[in-house]
Amino acid sequence: MFQPQQSRRLITLVSTMVIFLLVLAACGDDSESSGGTGEPEHDFAFVAYQGIDGAEPDEEMMFSELFADGRPVVLNFWAGQCPPCRAEMPHFQQLADEFEDEFTLIGIDVGVFTGLGTEQNALDLLDELNITYPTGRALDRDALMDYGVTGMPTTVFMSGSGEIVEKRIGLILEDEMREKLEDLI
Repeated sequence: MFQPQQSRRLITLVSTMVIFLLVLAACGDDSESSGGTGEPEHDFAFVAYQGIDGAEPDEEMMFSELFADGRPVVLNFWAGQCPPCRAEMPHFQQLADEFEDEFTLIGIDVGVFTGLGTEQNALDLLDELNITYPTGRALDRDALMDYGVTGMPTTVFMSGSGEIVEKRIGLILEDEMREKLEDLI
């Protein structure tokens, strides 16, 4: 039987190992490539909220469908109760309007998987901020795992062939987003 002091040491050791493994996983190469196949390496199912050509609200889609026209794709993971997400969304809307024919922006709500809101919170935020660019919600946690989402918001910049060009965790201001878009386009 373990003594209290031994139990604390064991808990500390296990906790340290878990933190080490999480840090090691987060330090992986974020610039993974799909090999230029015309599809993203990591495909996932989502339900459309709004703004996706040819899709009805609440229609289930695959992320890879957004690459059909060969335009670069900006994938933004967000949540309805995420303050930095709220702050960047109006800038994303402005740039989506300005560059609408040059890239595809898709916002994927992952609030229910991050503890940062419900589907209704997300829909309320879209309405409150008058967001009209394409959005939807992930059906499961797989997309977060596949794209290494470790903080909110997370934005993934992808070429028209599905290759990850850059990944950004945290708030992106309009000037920085504009610069990244111009490089991508």
